[in-house]
Amino acid sequence: MQQPRTTTFRRYRVLLAVPSDRSTGALLRGLRSHSFDATVIHDGTRVLDAVQTASFSAVVLEVGLPGLDTSSVLAGLARLAADTPVVVLTPREQRDQVVAGLRGAKDDYLLTPFGADELVTRLRLRVRDQQPQERSVARRGDVTVDTALGLVSVDGRLVTLTPTEFALLTILISHPDQALSREQLTTMLWRDPPSSNVVEVYIGYLRRKLGSERIRTVRGVGYLLEE
Repeated sequence: MQQPRTTTFRRYRVLLAVPSDRSTGALLRGLRSHSFDATVIHDGTRVLDAVQTASFSAVVLEVGLPGLDTSSVLAGLARLAADTPVVVLTPREQRDQVVAGLRGAKDDYLLTPFGADELVTRLRLRVRDQQPQERSVARRGDVTVDTALGLVSVDGRLVTLTPTEFALLTILISHPDQALSREQLTTMLWRDPPSSNVVEVYIGYLRRKLGSERIRTVRGVGYLLEE
């Protein structure tokens, strides 16, 4: 399916440091679809080399890398890339040890196994906290959309959307008190619509993630994001 015209958030480069036996294909596709381009390495020593030779918006570090233990890598990152947030992927039994090496609110951790959506949300939070001056926030009722970073929250709960879902929500929230027809939304989202009912499909996806009551169908007119 074609990408929509209005995916507004910028792309970010992350360093993904995971053991060589992890299959990263699905994870990389998930990150890429949510605006994160990843450089993959499989050795702890190379993590420190990489942050000295390139700039990253964040580092994703999985426990168990060869070369250097996790504590040494975290200490090295604190020294060599003090402004770069780190998300550590850790099994539950090593969580306490990992947390002790994090730099307060700058870093984060995620228990394994995890989903790509969970990792995307943690990364966006870390990037947001590093760049608050770049944020552009729209609100409608209890729905908040950070149009610069692609962060969405509903009643304070973070929700991860695909680029097409995010683009559709951005259109709805930017037209308060205006019901938009299927034809209008189709034109705004796609140059060449992939199918005649694609808007209804994505409205359904949004309702499942935001709550069905937050998007109203105005009979004979279109769709409206509720206040």
